[in-house]
Amino acid sequence: MEARKAKRARRRGKPGTLEEARALLWRALERAGELLEVEDPAHALKAVHAVSQGAAAYARIVEVGELEARIAALEGQGGEGEDPAPTGPRLRRGAA
Repeated sequence: MEARKAKRARRRGKPGTLEEARALLWRALERAGELLEVEDPAHALKAVHAVSQGAAAYARIVEVGELEARIAALEGQGGEGEDPAPTGPRLRRGAA
């Protein structure tokens, strides 16, 4: 059973980065955009669908990247060496 899991893990490889996915999707969008100019209407219609779906996925990837950058910036604003703010509710004396 463990051998199967190890083999499956090797076959999958490492997951790609967000930047790699963004670059790959952009290249796919460019290629699909080129296919919009073909003479065959059915082929062009498929290209329109591919561009539409790809553009939506690309927008989500860009949005996630921007959110990650914002979170990293906010995390970097915290004072270095200071104790983090306490989390959770504050209980008054005798409340527990």
